[in-house]
Amino acid sequence: MQPSEPVGGRLEILARSDLDRIHAATLEVYRRVGIKVWEPRARELFRQAGADVDAESLMVRIPEDLVKEAVKRAPAEFFLYGRDPSYRLRYGGRRVHYSLAGQPVRVHDLSGKIRSGTVQDVEDLARLADACENFHHISRMTTPADVPAEVHHLYTLWAIWRNSIKPTNGYNYGATSAQQTIEMAAILRGGHEELVKRPMLMGITNPVSPLQLSQELIEGALIYAKYKQPMVYAPEAIAGATAPATLAGVLVQQNAEVLAGIVLSQLASPGTPVLYGTVSTVLDMRTGATALGGPEVALFNIATAQLARYYRLPSRGTGGNTDSKLPDVQASLESALGVLAAALAGMNFIYDAGGSLEGSLTLSYEKLLIDNELCGMVSRILRGININDETLAVEEICRVGPSASYLASPFTLKTFRKEHFIPTLLDRRSREAWLKAGGRDLGAEAREKARQIIRDHRPEPVEQDVQVAMERFIREETGKCAS
Repeated sequence: MQPSEPVGGRLEILARSDLDRIHAATLEVYRRVGIKVWEPRARELFRQAGADVDAESLMVRIPEDLVKEAVKRAPAEFFLYGRDPSYRLRYGGRRVHYSLAGQPVRVHDLSGKIRSGTVQDVEDLARLADACENFHHISRMTTPADVPAEVHHLYTLWAIWRNSIKPTNGYNYGATSAQQTIEMAAILRGGHEELVKRPMLMGITNPVSPLQLSQELIEGALIYAKYKQPMVYAPEAIAGATAPATLAGVLVQQNAEVLAGIVLSQLASPGTPVLYGTVSTVLDMRTGATALGGPEVALFNIATAQLARYYRLPSRGTGGNTDSKLPDVQASLESALGVLAAALAGMNFIYDAGGSLEGSLTLSYEKLLIDNELCGMVSRILRGININDETLAVEEICRVGPSASYLASPFTLKTFRKEHFIPTLLDRRSREAWLKAGGRDLGAEAREKARQIIRDHRPEPVEQDVQVAMERFIREETGKCAS
């Protein structure tokens, strides 16, 4: 079951000489300052590889040859597999994949309430995303507040797997949590060796800006490297707050943070799949808030996709974020700009493309459906205009001539589905027809469709023996936290 993987990458804003200067500036930052690495085993890996490690300040200065060698070892492409291993995503080149908002603490539910997320929300949202043809990957869509905080990742992963066959995130905050998710995936995949062969957990490490790799996330990253599970390195640098106010300065600092993580993964386990990522933005100087829906985020995504290709690495950006609190006009404006820019730039993995509100602190059921439509429209743009003898339609134009219609033509019937975007949610009826059907706005249509999908969509079930083993594992791990 191979999903459609649109191809982007035609939009670039940096010249090759600009990329060279960013790389050179990054190496200068390594020489003069380095990066602070909080995890002791990681510092030892750097030291053994020839980096200059200061035991007191925890600063690591990474030499140029170490960066070059790590980038060579990291694969330019890799596959990520779903629960059903026939559903796989190929990251690399200019292929574009859309995912959902990652681990918001709240949901905007179908009754319009903003509240804490639950395990039931994870199940329902996973079922929605499984049915959405334009979402390739399912993030941890909310943090359920109705289970113990120490093991929420276990319940979240299992809720997603029960309700979708698509690839999903893992969880690598701390060694214990990372190992737990590895064990769960091994149960599902049929053993650790099979998990290494067909990875299914996408780890995410956000370097702490400025210039730090945290202990907990790096603990998890080292475990994921052992089992060859892909790791995203994506700083959340804020221009004017945790990074320079200039966008070019953010790119240099971000590059230092990302490359440090990629070097570490390759030192831990050469050939581990990694993604070069960004979640960087600017500080709104009037309010002190981050501007995740701003145009600067689009610029960071385009430049980051270029830098990833510069190093021959797959890329991860953030494409559908909005600072709006509701799925309103602001949300549509900011999300559309972000997704389109990232996709045109050829960003391989566009996070936050579905359901994001208020900087992905909240995930909206209805906006998830609206964003699925948006991603479909963007994918149609990425396909471009196919020019060949058939599509130029000279014979058809001459046959129809100046006085007939193309509507009943066999040529139209043959080609329109391939050429035209056909919406599943947007309304194109006349006002009269729209009013006769109830005159509902887009939000109301999305809510109704979401209810129907949750009620009727049933993904392929998990095998009974896997269910028994997984539920036993979760019970045992939860019990350890309680004791």
